[in-house]
Formats: sequence, C-alpha cells, structure tokens
Amino acid sequence: MTHFIRTLARVRAAHLAIPFALAWVGCRGGGDDSGGVAGSGGGGAEGLSCPHPGTLPFAGELTDFEAEDARLAAALPRVKDEASDLMGNPGSHFAFTHMRVDEPLQSGASPFVGRKARSENSSGLSAGGVAGEAVSLWVEGAGGWDRLGRADTDAEGRYELTLGAAELPRVIYSVLEGDGSCAEHQSYQLPRGAKVVVTDIDGTLTISDDELMAQIGDGSYDPKQNGSAALLMKTWAEKGYQVVYLTARPHLFRAETRAWLRRHGFPDGPVISANQLVFGESARTYKRAWVERVRTGLGWEVVAVYGNADSDIDAYEEGGIAKSITFIIGELAGQSGTVAIPGGDFSAHIQDFVLSKPNVGG
Repeated sequence: MTHFIRTLARVRAAHLAIPFALAWVGCRGGGDDSGGVAGSGGGGAEGLSCPHPGTLPFAGELTDFEAEDARLAAALPRVKDEASDLMGNPGSHFAFTHMRVDEPLQSGASPFVGRKARSENSSGLSAGGVAGEAVSLWVEGAGGWDRLGRADTDAEGRYELTLGAAELPRVIYSVLEGDGSCAEHQSYQLPRGAKVVVTDIDGTLTISDDELMAQIGDGSYDPKQNGSAALLMKTWAEKGYQVVYLTARPHLFRAETRAWLRRHGFPDGPVISANQLVFGESARTYKRAWVERVRTGLGWEVVAVYGNADSDIDAYEEGGIAKSITFIIGELAGQSGTVAIPGGDFSAHIQDFVLSKPNVGG
C-alpha cells in the first residue's frame, strides 16, 4: 500500500489545521454506520451490533452525556472509534495493537485501550474526541452480561482499562454510556504452534490503495475487493487457520477496517494497525516487528502471507517468512522470488494451494 501511504502523507500535509490525531499519545497510550454487524460474545452468543446496537441488553450507570460538548461531538455522523485487539498465548505472554514497535511482549494484566471519536462524513482524516465521558467494558457470557471495568475518556476521547482475568473472552465491548454506542475489542489466545495466515489489506484484499482514498472522502463509499479475496480468507478460516490482518493503516481507520471486513464476509481476526502514519522504511520496520512478534514471540506458525507492496515483501522476508509462502498480488506479483497472484484474482490460488492444505484444529 505504498502509493496510498504516500498520497495520504501529501493529503495530511495539506490539512495541518485539522486535528489529525494519528500518533499514539504517550507511546501507550470507523467507519460509517454501515458496519453494524454483531460480533460473537464471550459465551458464544450473538453479541452487540456495533457501532449502534439499539437498546442495550444491560444497564449502564448513565443514560445521557454529562457534558453538552460531548453530546455535540457524538452527534457527528461518522464513527471513528478505536478499540485495541490483543493476541497472546493462554496464561502467558501477549501483545496488543497499540504497543510500541520496539516494545517486548507483556505478561500479567491485559490493557484495553481505545478512543471514542466522530467526524463529518467527508472527513476521514480527522476526528473529534468525545471527551470526559464514561466508557464501560462489557462481555456476554452464558449467564448474561457482565461489566468488566469503567473509565472516563480524556480530552482527546481516549481511554485505557486493564483487565486481570486469567482467561479473556473473545469479544469485549467498549460502550460509550452517553449514547449507548459500542466498539469491539477482540482477544485471540492461541497456543504456540497455532497455524495462522497473515495478510495486508490495501491493494491486497482491496483492488488498489485508491479504494481507501475514496472512502476517506466519503464514509459511505464501499471499497472494492480483489477477486475472491473474502473467499480466500474464509477458506483458510474454515480449514481452521487463524487469519491475522496486518495493515499500515493507522488506528484512526480501525472502525472503517473492521466494518469493511465484516460487511464483505471476511472472517474475524486481530486487526493490527499502526500507532502513527507509516510508509516506506517505517512501514517495513513496523510490519517486520509484528511478523516477528507473531512468529517468534508468540510462536504461531505462519503458513502463508499476502501483500502487494515492496514494504510487504521486505517485512515478510526480514521477519523470517519463506518466499515460497509469500504471495504477492498487483504490479509487484512475483517480485524478489515471491509467488505471484496473477490477474488480481485469488480464485486459482484457492484451488491450487489453499484447498490442498490439511484442516487443523477441531
């Protein structure tokens, strides 16, 4: 997605007056409404349809905003919420999507960080935080809904809550109590040796980087996907392989990303996004760090990787991925000894490669 990042950098430079909060504050710390698809609750139930679930099946402490400024901010139509994902080994080390590139794996209590923010439909590059309002974390279990924690957002709409549970549920919902809107935090606890597939998004699953550029200017725009892209990832998931989405998009686009994947039938998986705008060398460094975390830190076995850019090729190679399982689509298909996906379509690859792989797990 090199072309997209360079274009985004130019657009960003032209909008310096816009509060473009891409960097992760303190180093630790959306799409539009069409992303309302229910996630799986902690007990395997239907869960909430975020970002606007309607009447909540539980009662928060508040039913309205505490400040008029927050009410006005939340009234903007485009949801730009951020909600971190977590990946780890059961009862052991973990990584979360908002940690620094050079930060080691962690253990102990698990941080869930995010932001509640909104923008105009045409303003994908900026978002106003919903400040000073209560956010609570909820999970659905076999016995109903439980609240796991509660905090107020800061001046930029950010929050952080730490959970000490030994076994985390798959989906934890962060609810903005003032209006009942929600976002999903997802947690993936897989043992060492678990088989996973890693994929880029822009220009790899979508037809080009320009698709996200169109969505930036119009929150209702639905980026087009490459041929059989959703079927590719769905086939891997149905065979028991966990899909990991590794994108150079910054956290500002987490809501749009999750909504697009759901809308097009991609399987759930951790969405790894960047703490700040990355391109070129910084994109390579960021992606390499995450490939190494997944492969050597967590000990997950990467059986295939997908990309379209030179930063993808370099990051996968430097992260220890064999060229024989590095699949590149687009103009650089087959470059540097990678395996080409020709014609912008994954159909033949599914038949020739994916379906030949054994099923794993239960």
